[in-house]
Amino acid sequence: MVNESSNDYYAHSENTFGVPHALRDHLQAVGNLARGFAGKSCPALSDVAYWAGLLHDLGKYRDEFQQYLRAERDSSTETHHAVYGAALAYRQDWLGPAFVIAGHHAGLHDVHELQTLVEGATYRTDERIPLLLKRFERELMEIPKHIAEPLFAAKNEHSAEFYIRMLFSTLVDADFLDTEAHYKNTSRPSLELQATELLQRLIAEKESKSSEGELNAIRNRIFQQCIDKAKESPGFFSLTVPTGGGKTLAGMAFALAHATQPQNQLRRIIVVIPYLSIIEQNAAQYRRVLDPEKRGIVIEHHSAVNVPEDKGETRPRAPFEKHPEEYAAENWDAPVIVTTSVQFIESLFANRTSRCRKLHNIAHSVVIFDEVQTLPSHLLNPLLNVFRELRDHYGVSFVFSTATQPAFRHRPLSLTDGFKPGEIQEITQDTGKIFSGLRRVSIHIPKPNEDTSWDALAGQISQRDQGLCIVNIRRHAFELWEKLRRAVPQNEREAVFHLSSAMCAEHRLDMLGADHDPKHGTIRHRLRNNQPCRLVSTQLIEAGVDVDFPIVWRALGPLDSIVQAAGRCNRENRLRDASGNPALGEVIVFRPEDNTLPPGVYRTATDITASLLAQVEADALATDHKLFERYFDRLYQLVPNDNNIQNERGKLHFRKVAELGLVIQNDTQPVIVPYGKGCNLIEEIRTRPVIKGHPRFGRDDLRKLQRFMVNLHQRDFQRLLTLKAITPLLPNLEIHVLAEGWYHPNLGIVIDKRPTEDFFV
Repeated sequence: MVNESSNDYYAHSENTFGVPHALRDHLQAVGNLARGFAGKSCPALSDVAYWAGLLHDLGKYRDEFQQYLRAERDSSTETHHAVYGAALAYRQDWLGPAFVIAGHHAGLHDVHELQTLVEGATYRTDERIPLLLKRFERELMEIPKHIAEPLFAAKNEHSAEFYIRMLFSTLVDADFLDTEAHYKNTSRPSLELQATELLQRLIAEKESKSSEGELNAIRNRIFQQCIDKAKESPGFFSLTVPTGGGKTLAGMAFALAHATQPQNQLRRIIVVIPYLSIIEQNAAQYRRVLDPEKRGIVIEHHSAVNVPEDKGETRPRAPFEKHPEEYAAENWDAPVIVTTSVQFIESLFANRTSRCRKLHNIAHSVVIFDEVQTLPSHLLNPLLNVFRELRDHYGVSFVFSTATQPAFRHRPLSLTDGFKPGEIQEITQDTGKIFSGLRRVSIHIPKPNEDTSWDALAGQISQRDQGLCIVNIRRHAFELWEKLRRAVPQNEREAVFHLSSAMCAEHRLDMLGADHDPKHGTIRHRLRNNQPCRLVSTQLIEAGVDVDFPIVWRALGPLDSIVQAAGRCNRENRLRDASGNPALGEVIVFRPEDNTLPPGVYRTATDITASLLAQVEADALATDHKLFERYFDRLYQLVPNDNNIQNERGKLHFRKVAELGLVIQNDTQPVIVPYGKGCNLIEEIRTRPVIKGHPRFGRDDLRKLQRFMVNLHQRDFQRLLTLKAITPLLPNLEIHVLAEGWYHPNLGIVIDKRPTEDFFV
């Protein structure tokens, strides 16, 4: 039995300085931190967040847990502690605290799971809580009979669901940070957004660029319109600008200027980018302009990958608090965050602590959605609903940035949670004139039933010194690359390139070459030096990749993909005719003889595109931005846009929502490939000595290896296993490595002399 005197109760074991963590101190600190986070996010959550923090470890007042910390007993079910604070909150009718306390380690439960947990006989809460409460109140304070949960949470079931998520985030982050501070004996520094200073830096960067020419004049006008519009109150904004209009810096200018308005109380900028292929280049650009001193103003956060347990390790299973660095996820405590749409979107529907931890730091932010047309259609209704919650109750502004603005308008038969007329404000003026002024290409569309063979296409491309062809699936990319290699002179075969996700990210970047100083022989180096350069790629080249070809061929696909492809043509408006006047680049849309398409939304979108193209002039794709409203209206009426998430959210089924809320639902599995520096990393990990108490493989290793991973469908993964072409990185570790000889220097992973046959890039 533990003595009934103060400071005899501990939350965590001794840190490296030999100091245990007093339970009273931990509860008070977590309560204060959670209240502070809530106050910055939504003041109506402050009281309830404070009490959730105070009660989250109530179960650690149990003798069994204290004996466990003192190594007087082994870990068992008797040391579980979250249930007791949750049960107390549940009996007080504090539903929000009950959910978040019960889930602060295991993740948010479904409502029936919560009821079973707090009412079940396993933990005998009825007889145990009075003693725990007595110890708590003696060390801290009496619990109130009532705490104020926010009134807006009672407005509707979805507001209630999201309130619980936000409360969960404040508690989890507070718990992580205080635990981390105990073990490291220091607190993590925090940077505030200095919006005025950063805006001045951005303006200086803009002023350092040439202002001559019509193109720069239009870009400067867009930039200034963004700053002027930023005086508005937080809400929904659209930035509809064609490729080449300077959306990257203009959108940031709006966000920073928006944050300088004192009444808006905006704390950070979050830039959401759809593809890993461009996140690094955008983050690097922001760092160069906004943070040349490398103070940590701009951080990147890619999608997290779980580290599987290495069952071959001798390290005993340690409690959470002994290895917080292995479990702590980025909590987005920085002025500017650049992240992926997968990371952002799944955080809104997740139930895991690591994913939800950052959620409260989205409050009072400006969220810029780059290439917003890529938002997953099967999640549109719940996403738009959550966006409105964030705007209405958590002070968030959204900027939807794209050249092909989707029609997120309310439709009874499709987007039931879509935006009402006037709910989205357009930032730029005279959008039609901007599109006409920034036109740099002429688009050719195929005649009905006009098919093109790979041989014919290879012949066309071979006649041009520089050209890009974008196809819909990996197999097509390989076939065309092979035929194009045979069609060009032998001395130019090294200038025929291939890009697809059969190649790892590092390989693709090496092929492209750096933005500012590309190596000799790379795609960008050849383009800038007017050397032969012919590239066959899947869709991964389309979104934001800075390449500039005089002509682009694009296989018939979704309308927005065609326009994105056009953005890789005459990007910098450098083409000139025989008289030296500006000339248009060529974008040729063709229908492949083998018209195999990815299934689902992609195929539906392609069919809609084919129908629309039969009704309009080709030039409309380059000049008529309203064409995309018609396209997306049709698309959202034909594809699922809810996936039953709204129904499950209303029932407080957090685990089910997390399953349904995945952006990518596929059967892929990553494989590490022996490419470049990846070979050295693989060898170093495999030859690393086994040291008792130290894992041979951790999160840092995984982050380094991500650049050398390729995702395979299960059928291809199993095939390579059968062929003994892949082996575990370490014994009993569920991460595999491709054997030497199976990775092609031009094509990536090759199975039966062709890249993996799957559709998505």
